[in-house]
Amino acid sequence: MTMQTPLLRAAFLASALSLSFVAQAADRGHYLPLAGESDMLASNQLPDNWRSGLAKGSKLDYDLYRQSKVVYRDAANGTVAVRLQNKVVRVIEDTREIVDVLHTF
Repeated sequence: MTMQTPLLRAAFLASALSLSFVAQAADRGHYLPLAGESDMLASNQLPDNWRSGLAKGSKLDYDLYRQSKVVYRDAANGTVAVRLQNKVVRVIEDTREIVDVLHTF
């Protein structure tokens, strides 16, 4: 039995090392954007009619919300102020309902 124990240890250690190298090689740390997403990210432009949807009580479009930059987050009220070009829009974070459209810069 003493003969098998070192062999088992060596086999277990070799398999554990080979698995750790495989896991490190598979982690590339990047992703490829979707086909339509790459054009919007590269141009960083909003659609032409994006201002028409900014009305109090309406829902902010998901694509506009994704392209916006968070300026302020109020966790107590559940609202977020986001910046879209030269406008700041306060929305309810969970539903994206527009609470207020603030003045332009």
